[in-house]
Amino acid sequence: MTQTPGMTLSADIPRIENAEAAKALCARLLETTAELVGLLDRETALLKQGKPRDIKSLYVRKSALNALLTRDISVFRRDTDFIMSAAPDEITAIKDQHALLQKSLDANHDALVAMKAVSESLLHTIAAKLSARTAGPEVYGQNADVSAALPARPAAISVNTVL
Repeated sequence: MTQTPGMTLSADIPRIENAEAAKALCARLLETTAELVGLLDRETALLKQGKPRDIKSLYVRKSALNALLTRDISVFRRDTDFIMSAAPDEITAIKDQHALLQKSLDANHDALVAMKAVSESLLHTIAAKLSARTAGPEVYGQNADVSAALPARPAAISVNTVL
């Protein structure tokens, strides 16, 4: 959410120059952050339930909220001095909300790391099964001798496509 060097605010976004505008910006920041926290928490819950495909439905709204939050944070940073003097109570609420956002981001990151570890483990298990070679059965031949095993062949695996 930090401003990159190439990111500049457009001229059509007015400066925050009165208390009402400062409080309105703070209210938008609080609302956007709260909704983003809710979406991240839902995404984290879906990951923990093993339903990563259901996350796609959250992506569009999460991207829109991220864009709004990035823009408003840029405005906030541009006019920080005035906003902090005009809306000190809102600043405290924003700091508290930011702590909740960070907590949700950390939980989401942990869930993504766990999902990645499970996926990698599955891939390694599948690769090991595919590369394993098994010999054919040993059978008795003439004179009750054990015949030579058939040449090794790849192991069979089955895939559950319901996942």
